[in-house]
Amino acid sequence: MPMGPDEAPQYTRWALGVVSLGIFARLFSVVFIGSSLYFVDEGIYLDAARQLIAGGGFQAAYANFPGYPMLLAAIAGPWLDTVVMVRGVQAFLAGAGAFLVFVLARRMFGSCVAIVVVAFYALDPLLVVSASLLYPEATAALLLCAMLLAASFAAERDRLGPSAGAGIVLGILAQFRPVALVLLPVIALWIGWAVTTSWTRRVRHVALVVTSCVALIAPWTVRNLLVHGGAVPAATRGLADGTVPTGKIAQQGLGGALVQRATQDPWGFASHVAHEFGHFWELYPTRLATDDPENRASLHQGDPRLPLTATFNGSLRDWVSAITFGSELALALVGVAFAWRWRPAPTILLLGVVLAYSFGFALFVGKLRYRIVVLPCVAIFAGVGTVGLASAAGVLRISLAPRARDPARLHGPTSS
Repeated sequence: MPMGPDEAPQYTRWALGVVSLGIFARLFSVVFIGSSLYFVDEGIYLDAARQLIAGGGFQAAYANFPGYPMLLAAIAGPWLDTVVMVRGVQAFLAGAGAFLVFVLARRMFGSCVAIVVVAFYALDPLLVVSASLLYPEATAALLLCAMLLAASFAAERDRLGPSAGAGIVLGILAQFRPVALVLLPVIALWIGWAVTTSWTRRVRHVALVVTSCVALIAPWTVRNLLVHGGAVPAATRGLADGTVPTGKIAQQGLGGALVQRATQDPWGFASHVAHEFGHFWELYPTRLATDDPENRASLHQGDPRLPLTATFNGSLRDWVSAITFGSELALALVGVAFAWRWRPAPTILLLGVVLAYSFGFALFVGKLRYRIVVLPCVAIFAGVGTVGLASAAGVLRISLAPRARDPARLHGPTSS
């Protein structure tokens, strides 16, 4: 494949080919998984979507976030009673969304890096399988990419519209995973820092990001306050295993309970966060309730749609996960160093997003699937690491050509 800066159409054709392979792999995963439900949350989201289609809205007992059921109702309404069709529609959209990751990587680090990134992202086994499960992470990852693209446009071109767009997309993302709100200061402050303009203009950028995001989350927040008595209901799944008891969350609110725990037991609080941060980045899943036969039986008793037998070969799954993600993570760590040399501004943005999001979950409970949302950032760093190592080995010749309208007068890599 030609590796010059003028072969953008050919890079795009290669990217579309890789994306097509990713879509095929995801649809094959759907056929393998079939129409059964395998996890408790799948039934919760599916039932909520069916309730929306029936015109019943969200029931008072529904304590999760609204974005994903609304998406299921929108994209799979005609087939909502056929689970395999719902899985198929989601898998197709998630697979096609890999092209968005390619666009983001190309904008930040050039086409040479982007073609490697799309290969990592489209064919990653965890992402292939997760796209066919009824969980919000696969879609949330694409929302994250859209948010990063909007932030990049805002900073590079000094336009207020993309800043508002970044806040809007972040507000939507928070409706899929509320912990995404930890990204609000990261995105707002990065745009305010990266844009080359007056301080008054910088403040406008920051204000637009914040106000547009708050406007998106306000209706659901008000609904939770009226129905559950708190912005984040204590019954929200995931809080039960967190660092503070749900009883205190109900009494003091989530923020108040966290602050009290951190001030009263700072060492215990820090130890919990460090422990959960490790689980967020674990190489293979160690907290799947369905791996334990007793847990499967208990879950089946609560929802008879859930199977009593294990779906995947646990040993094979763990080895595949450890090898593939371990390799990508090692390349990503190397890639951070190359990315910092080539383009510090986007590197700071990607690192800020990854660290803030992972620590956000570490405050509560860390699981492998939660990191799917930030895997586009990891794939970009892994792509940079691959190209950087190839250049160091003499396989590619990298030149640091200046990119047009780069807000920090930084350089992106081209190759030949």
